[in-house]
Amino acid sequence: MTRNKPFANRFAPHRLVKLRRRYLFTRRERLRLRYVTGGTLSVFVALTVMVGLPSPSLALKWVAPIESPSALSGLPSLRADLAPLSPDGAEDQVVLLDSHTASRIQTQLSEGMRNAAAALKKPEEPKFKEIQVGPGDTIAGVLQNAGLSGNDAYYAVKALSEYFDPRTVKSGQTIGLHFERNSHDALAFSKMVMKLTPVKEVHITKNGETDFSSDLEEKELVQRSHGRYAPIQTSLYGSAAQAGIPQQVIAELIRIYSWNIDFQRDIRPGDSLKVLYNTYETEDGEFAQYGDIVYASLTVGGREVPIFRFEMNDGRVDYFEPGGHSIRKTLMKTPIDGARMSSGFGMRKHPVLGYNKMHKGIDFAAPTGTPIYAAGDGTVEFAGRNGGFGNYVRIRHNNKLKTAYAHMHKIKNGVSVGKRVEQGQIIGYVGTTGRSTGPHLHYEVLANGTQVNPRSVKLPTGEQLAGNDLSRFKAVVGAVENQYATLTEGLKFASHGDADKESENPIQ
Repeated sequence: MTRNKPFANRFAPHRLVKLRRRYLFTRRERLRLRYVTGGTLSVFVALTVMVGLPSPSLALKWVAPIESPSALSGLPSLRADLAPLSPDGAEDQVVLLDSHTASRIQTQLSEGMRNAAAALKKPEEPKFKEIQVGPGDTIAGVLQNAGLSGNDAYYAVKALSEYFDPRTVKSGQTIGLHFERNSHDALAFSKMVMKLTPVKEVHITKNGETDFSSDLEEKELVQRSHGRYAPIQTSLYGSAAQAGIPQQVIAELIRIYSWNIDFQRDIRPGDSLKVLYNTYETEDGEFAQYGDIVYASLTVGGREVPIFRFEMNDGRVDYFEPGGHSIRKTLMKTPIDGARMSSGFGMRKHPVLGYNKMHKGIDFAAPTGTPIYAAGDGTVEFAGRNGGFGNYVRIRHNNKLKTAYAHMHKIKNGVSVGKRVEQGQIIGYVGTTGRSTGPHLHYEVLANGTQVNPRSVKLPTGEQLAGNDLSRFKAVVGAVENQYATLTEGLKFASHGDADKESENPIQ
């Protein structure tokens, strides 16, 4: 049985003229549209000319969603070659075209169709572009890579430097670029926005070839309050994080409570934590920063230790128990966060020397680089290398008490002899310098020049509020307790997994 050959095989004009087959036919063996259109129009014009009979009025109507009028440039000239319609509105008109005019119509229509297709396919150039700074990049470099001229990049960076040092740019920072059409109908750089923080961003505007202006814009912040309840099942860190308490808030809680709570020895499963803290967001809901811990209550071994933040009449801020007594003591119980007490005060077999020797301090094992805090306010008496103690700092707190910190990996910059330090200030970092078997802090308390057990020494307590300060403080306590109860209603009796739901209350 003989199969019918495709039309493209039977009709093969390309064999008559030296043309490639793909110039005439598509991959599906169909005659290309441009030849169908041109051929149809040619036949129509030829018939009209040859027959010369009355025919309906010739109307050329172009319908296409063309955004750019320039796509049809050249077509209006056809009107001069067409016989005008009679003014009396007669239905039948004869259009007489010579062969030259017919050929020109066909050519210009084909060109118009090609121009229209090109206009439809051409993508609109972006008017906004966001770029990101990569490792080792400079701002000028990324701007030029994004299409800015060297001149625009130079003056943009110069204007930016009024509010931001371009040399401090970090990988990952984003820059927004705006473009507008210039007098030549081309997109040209007009504005740049660089975000410095969630709150601050610099706007650079191009006013002229070398005239660039800069403005610093800051978003309004909204304060929000969050209440959390965390039953402690394993560690304080793990349980608090599971209850939705951010790591920064947990670290600050440990620092505040470290005056009278030993987090390595006192915390047990079954204890619990309540906390009320603030955060700040921009008006569009982007997180900006953490605020203060307003209230916390840590239950340890059945004993509840509530604390409230309060600003006194003289501007000082501290944390107080409900009766108005400051929880601050002369020295913190533990001058380090999250460390394990690896060796106590007293006789022991020395881990390096191998014989029994009096251990005149407490050792806290922690990873290298863990921050070490000043146990109390005072003046640095020694800071540097000290034999078997390695990197060593000693602080004089008053005429009687001193504290010492040994085996540091590094002493913090600025901590030197004669400098004043505040309680809770970072003075160095855990290490294993000197005579040491591993990273840890060796901590000593000296009373009248003699090392004493830090866990048993009697320390003076903080101040007691009185008068107007005490009256205002009691009012604050009542308001804060009510606010916490409102924010956490039902959380205390919820399962641990349900206690992490968001509870917010905007404070204007």
